Amino acid sequence: MRRLTLGLVALLATVLGAPALPTPSAVADELPVLTQVSAPSVDGTRRFGSELVADPGSWSPTPTATRYQWFRGDRAITGATTARHEIRPNDVGHQLAVRVTVSAPGHATTTVLTRTAVIRHRVDARRTVRYAVRVKGSVGAATVRQFRALAQETFEDARGWRGRGVVFVPVRSGGAFTLWISQAGHLPRFSSACSAQWSCRVGRNVVINVERWKHASPAWNRARGSLRNYRHMVVNHETGHWLGRGHVGCGRRGALAPVMMQQSKGLNGCRFNPWPTLSELRR
Repeated sequence: MRRLTLGLVALLATVLGAPALPTPSAVADELPVLTQVSAPSVDGTRRFGSELVADPGSWSPTPTATRYQWFRGDRAITGATTARHEIRPNDVGHQLAVRVTVSAPGHATTTVLTRTAVIRHRVDARRTVRYAVRVKGSVGAATVRQFRALAQETFEDARGWRGRGVVFVPVRSGGAFTLWISQAGHLPRFSSACSAQWSCRVGRNVVINVERWKHASPAWNRARGSLRNYRHMVVNHETGHWLGRGHVGCGRRGALAPVMMQQSKGLNGCRFNPWPTLSELRR
């Protein structure tokens, strides 16, 4: 009946001078499928800092077009539509997948989804550090809640000191160090070496100046760095001191600033950077 109906429509179209509809052999659901000779696969190291490469497999006949879409879990990753995928911080802890779509003239489009193992950090955990959060002076409950959350987010981020194998675990009391959010005027109470203008580290106390937390620094703001990135930077910088790192300078004009550079005060030709550089993670 379907072939008869299409034939009548095609005849009427010819009589009326309109374009003919496709014949049944060109209808998509009747096209032959491509034959998979070898399955698509994903090559590369499943760790942050590496790149994955999708192999589309082989097909008969050979596809004339191949498309890719990468997924984190079941969600498509925006912009990840080539065979290569540089692993992103948010990929860590998730399975990735790549959807390979192949097509050839006269054949139905074929799609295959290939999943990876769970993506891991740059290195495995080597050290677990417990820390407590404390408040000095009048800061505000909302600021404290925000500070706790973003500090832990900084510590867990694959771009941070976790990339050196350090795992930070918040505890109610005790711990290896105390992370403070402090009223600016209270900074000198920790040490005469601390200033009300900046954040500071004294012994086992990592102290973040609430004014810097809320407003960043003049140099950072002049360069239009984001407040969120400043917060990541200052937590990484002062915690880096607790980890035994000293201040460093800009190694090369135009390069990312080391996180242990005093970026709050200026860059000397480097670019703002809230995360430890690879050289800092490898030392």
